[in-house]
Amino acid sequence: MNPLWLSKGYYASSEILGLLPPKLQVWLSSFGRSIFMEQFVKHVPKPTALPDSSLKVSAWGLNFRSSLMNSAGMFKNGEGYDVIEALGAGGYIGGTSTTNWRRGNEKLCIKLPSIILPKSKMAVNWLGLPNLGDGVLAKQSFTANKKSDCPIGWSVMRSPDFNESQGVQLLIESLWLYHEHPQIDFIEINESCPNVKNGGGSIIPRLQLISDKFANLRRRNLPLIVKLSNDLTPDIVKELIPHLIRLGFDGVNLGNTSTMYNNYSHKLMDSERDLFDYFTNQFGGGVSGTMLKQSSLALCRAAAEEVEKLKPNHEFHIIRSGGINSAQDLIESSQNGVTLNQWYTGFFENFNKDGYSVYHKLYADLLCLNKQRK
Repeated sequence: MNPLWLSKGYYASSEILGLLPPKLQVWLSSFGRSIFMEQFVKHVPKPTALPDSSLKVSAWGLNFRSSLMNSAGMFKNGEGYDVIEALGAGGYIGGTSTTNWRRGNEKLCIKLPSIILPKSKMAVNWLGLPNLGDGVLAKQSFTANKKSDCPIGWSVMRSPDFNESQGVQLLIESLWLYHEHPQIDFIEINESCPNVKNGGGSIIPRLQLISDKFANLRRRNLPLIVKLSNDLTPDIVKELIPHLIRLGFDGVNLGNTSTMYNNYSHKLMDSERDLFDYFTNQFGGGVSGTMLKQSSLALCRAAAEEVEKLKPNHEFHIIRSGGINSAQDLIESSQNGVTLNQWYTGFFENFNKDGYSVYHKLYADLLCLNKQRK
């Protein structure tokens, strides 16, 4: 089944779905998402035209076709590289994974709850890190056709099923597993906002331990990036950047999702507000979509200013992953010190509109905007 038909069918029926009770809407959306993703990773399209060479980006000795790739969470078990590569993405990242197998969240008989709010260009999910576990994932091959200009990254995090001390030790063991994987080119450690309080909370001691046990002992040039939430403030980001550089990390990913629901509920289209409020009250979860773009850009700007001030002795790059959905977003990222961008909700919005030309169309828009700026 062609996943593009599934996508267009869902978006086309969103008005009718909006008339159903909220619980039924969530069930249909969650079930539909799982069916769509099963088909999406199987349907490898014919390769589209590669992006213009002017869009290439180099970081940490890696060559990316462009600055844009998927966000972690799209392919939790390392599926989909061949699809993303064929579409012309700048790179690929799998995960987020944990040391142990996780089934993922289920509540009210709804497995892996998620919703799309197409009019508001927003999505919310409460998936609960479903994945096969690092022991399995670190042994698998992600593709038989890896391209040198489409690097592979992996996102990993401390499992919430263990206390902090044991969780960090197991995370370090997982990092070594991925360190030995010949196809993995960079790693993101996923840290979330609840772990970053009062100017850092326990995040710095955790990262210090990771630095001592892994970052400083790497036997190959494997960039290690720390991923932080969209719910930080620029001041906290500026406070964290010197620590990340001092500890030898190679970059920071800023933006991700948000749990500050009150910041978004009043901005939604009236017809989608009740579903949003129902979902966040019943399930919680992370908000993604275009409403996050200004906050993610502000965080990246703060990080870039701090990096410029500190002038680290090693390559330290900023990745933006909140609210990206257009060529203009990539330009604004570049103007604010961002090297790489990741998209999730924006990808699926554009896929529904442009189909398998999703990257090709965005690159054409980007080249046109760049030409106008000159």
